[in-house]
Amino acid sequence: MNEQKRKQIERAAKAGFTLMEVMIAVMIVGVMSALAVTGVMRYLESSRKTATQQQLVTISTALKMYQSEHNNKLPDSLKVLTETEKEDDEPLIESGNLNDAWGNEIRFVKKGRRFQLRSDGPDGEPNTDDDIFDKELK
Repeated sequence: MNEQKRKQIERAAKAGFTLMEVMIAVMIVGVMSALAVTGVMRYLESSRKTATQQQLVTISTALKMYQSEHNNKLPDSLKVLTETEKEDDEPLIESGNLNDAWGNEIRFVKKGRRFQLRSDGPDGEPNTDDDIFDKELK
């Protein structure tokens, strides 16, 4: 019986993983997780940029509608687009839609009858390389 127990113990010892094998498996899972997270973060940043560009198009359209209703004049600020002139009217744009995907206020620059909309981009700082803007103002 002693011999039989010894063989059972040897088989059990050979069936398990060594510490080195477990550590290598954990390292592989960690590296794969890190790669997945960076890929997802890059995708999210790209999605925010696309959403902000679409928001600029929406606001630009609302500004053009405002111009056509007000003898080709532009408002002094974008906040006018969120207000209604008559009680039954709906605003041209919802007030929450005047911010970019990072929560920063979209900038409005007008020059005569032309205008430009700008987002400060991911860093939230104006006039940097990551700014997003429409091409209206020339």
